[in-house]
Amino acid sequence: MRFIEDPRIKIARKSLVVSWVFFGAFVFLVLILSYSLGDKPYVLGLPRWVALGAVLVPTVFTVMVIFIAEKLIPDIPLTDEESVTGDENGNEKEMDQ
Repeated sequence: MRFIEDPRIKIARKSLVVSWVFFGAFVFLVLILSYSLGDKPYVLGLPRWVALGAVLVPTVFTVMVIFIAEKLIPDIPLTDEESVTGDENGNEKEMDQ
C-alpha cells in the first residue's frame, strides 16, 4: 500500500520555509544595520542605528509580511472535505463516523 501525502502538508512546508527565510532576512538586516551604523548623526532625534534598525526596517518588513500573507501563502482548509457536509443554511457540520 502506497502512502498518499495530503496536499495540505506540501503547502504548509512551503509556508514554513517562506516564513523562516523571511524571519532570517529580517534578523540579519536588523543586526547588520544596528551594528554597522554609529551613534551619529541623528535622524529625527534618534541615533541612526535606532532609526534604521528599530524603526524603519520593522516597518518595511511589516508591510512585506502583509503582502506575503495575502498573495503568496494560500488558505488551507483545516478539515477534510470528505468528513464535512453542509446543512441547508450553508453551515458546515462534521459527520459522525
